[in-house]
Amino acid sequence: MTKRILFAGLIAIPLTLHASFIESTLGAAVVNDATATYFNPAALTLLKHAQIITLGSFAESRGQFSGQNIRNSTGFIQAGMADSKSNYYLPSGYWASPLGDKVSIGLAIVANSFNKNIEENSILRYDQSGSDVNSVDVVPALSVKLNDKVSVGAAINLTWADILLKPLIGFPELNIPDSQSRNDAKGSGLGADVGVLYKASQSSALGFNYRSAITYRLNGTSIFEGNINVISKQYSFHFWTPARAVLSISHRFTPAFTLIGTAQYLQWDIFKNMFIHGIATEIGTQAVILNATVPYHLHNAWLLTAGSQYRITPKWIIRAAGTYNQSPGNPREHLTNGDSITAGLSSGYELNKRLTVDASYSHAFIQQQDIHIRSAKSMIDGVNKGIRDSVSLKLTFNLG
Repeated sequence: MTKRILFAGLIAIPLTLHASFIESTLGAAVVNDATATYFNPAALTLLKHAQIITLGSFAESRGQFSGQNIRNSTGFIQAGMADSKSNYYLPSGYWASPLGDKVSIGLAIVANSFNKNIEENSILRYDQSGSDVNSVDVVPALSVKLNDKVSVGAAINLTWADILLKPLIGFPELNIPDSQSRNDAKGSGLGADVGVLYKASQSSALGFNYRSAITYRLNGTSIFEGNINVISKQYSFHFWTPARAVLSISHRFTPAFTLIGTAQYLQWDIFKNMFIHGIATEIGTQAVILNATVPYHLHNAWLLTAGSQYRITPKWIIRAAGTYNQSPGNPREHLTNGDSITAGLSSGYELNKRLTVDASYSHAFIQQQDIHIRSAKSMIDGVNKGIRDSVSLKLTFNLG
């Protein structure tokens, strides 16, 4: 197993997917319900009563590489297309309540479950990795209203992750069959959020939130299943989620119509070199346990959203948004996607004073990315492209 296989699997982890498209991009720092616990705790002061929200989202991403892969050791060329599919399951829950006129508190539990499957006979099956990733964030938050216009808030992010990578190893040109490797590691991390909400008027609001980077210290077991099985119980590495700064502006032009814009800046350059210890793998026909250093060379990226919401009736509201998502990837180091444009729709209906139901759908048009990788193992040249669809259902229970 090479460094690049581990790298290809890890870079696919859904670090920024959470909640639904509308919740996580449209007005993320000026949300006016219990989800503010996660997106901007300062906005919790907008709540008049206690509230519970349950939110479930599902996303499916499909990718396709077209090109060729040349093995440096033998000159063997594989050309054609390689497909991959990823599924995301994103359940979350939120509770928030005002404590008098000035102080509000909240609690969010946000889970991410992600799996990536590689086509069985893909020409890139030795340069990508199947993966299963599960994480849970527990976020307690507090907000304080300083005056009629300004509120501040803070939150702690207690998070846990389990990352399983399943790379394949083989040399079909030398009649060496595929062997499966399983690398499973678990760990936890700690982060913090701070936020500000400025209510310029009854119609306009500006929100800012900063979420710190989180370092995960992961430990587990690496198992190589080949002609000779080998197990390493010293498998470990550090992983990160990037810090992000979020600025949202909303303005209600009429009682029914509101425009919202959000800019997010993600500090992906925290990914420089990853040091991986205790990998069970195979070199030639010999099973070994080794360490590796994986270079990332990611760059910071912008995520920009513009959208609107329109209240058709006092009980029925619709929302639409478009997002530009800049890819942080390096196509000379890994099989990354290009920039993407996402279009999303959402609709909410108030069944009664206690319960509101929201549903949303989004589709991401992922631009083609030219890939030119030169490694000690292989040379990969081609084009990577993909699409992603997601749906979500949200239930809001008003307790006051």
